[in-house]
Amino acid sequence: MTQARRNAVMAAAKAEVGTGEIPPNSNRNKYGAWYGIDGVAWCAEFVSWVFNKAGIPLGTVDSAKGYHYCPSAYNYWNRTGQVTKKPQGGDIVLFDWNGDRLADHTGIFIKDNGNGTFTSIEGNTSFGNDSNGGQVMERVRYYAVVQAFVSPSIYGNADPIPVPLEYKKGDVGSGIAGFQQKLLKLGYAITVDGDFGAQTEKMIKQFQLDQHLNATGKVNVALLGAMDECVRIKEAPPMLLTTGSFLNPGDNGMGVRLLQEALNKKGAKPKVGEDGNYGPMTKKAVEDFQRANKLQVDGVAGPMTLKKIGLMM
Repeated sequence: MTQARRNAVMAAAKAEVGTGEIPPNSNRNKYGAWYGIDGVAWCAEFVSWVFNKAGIPLGTVDSAKGYHYCPSAYNYWNRTGQVTKKPQGGDIVLFDWNGDRLADHTGIFIKDNGNGTFTSIEGNTSFGNDSNGGQVMERVRYYAVVQAFVSPSIYGNADPIPVPLEYKKGDVGSGIAGFQQKLLKLGYAITVDGDFGAQTEKMIKQFQLDQHLNATGKVNVALLGAMDECVRIKEAPPMLLTTGSFLNPGDNGMGVRLLQEALNKKGAKPKVGEDGNYGPMTKKAVEDFQRANKLQVDGVAGPMTLKKIGLMM
């Protein structure tokens, strides 16, 4: 039964090789549409889709359909004993390109090649951009860039252990100051005092809503991973996020938040909320900026608009 499940996952992944984004450079594809968060980096959504297509859904990791953050997924699987040192075909691989212990990318392990490399199938990759290349591809990777391999419990391993809550309202300590600092970096109105009070709970709920997570107001290892991912994205050079991209009304995420911050720095009147949601006020601010800079006024932040506003080289 276990091998049949692994074979089904690998077959489902191989059948997708060559699938890309529509339109190109948009991060839009059938995997994000299925997951419910389209137009964002989608390597994890691809893996979640593959397991679902194979008839063995991953279950709740970041959301009911699987995972969309690599760092939080690693935290979950590590805590629940699903990380393995001996990967088999159909296992999940998490990549760490920079050696900073934060997962940057994910795919499905296919086979060991016997020369220090292995073959994997990954979504949102290309030979020029490992983590945001826009294609489903079969890749050959070195083991040196792997953070972890995961053998999901749905293959017949021990039942997963529920992820314990780390922090909740009323707790105090240095750990709380740590995630408060992360939220402050992301622009949330929070005091870094190590005290999990009402304002901290409110900002956690807002972060969860912004990231399409259940607004529990509690912090577990998966949520800490999501914070790490958002900080990593925010602190990356903007051109790595936006080159060739289009941000459209209805989009959400850190890319939209960077756009909102840039619009406010350019003097948007009235200022737009820096909440990562491309709503009517953001669209109007984009139109005003386009009009003032003699660009096509369509409310869509495409390459010309992003370049003019300073988010693309």
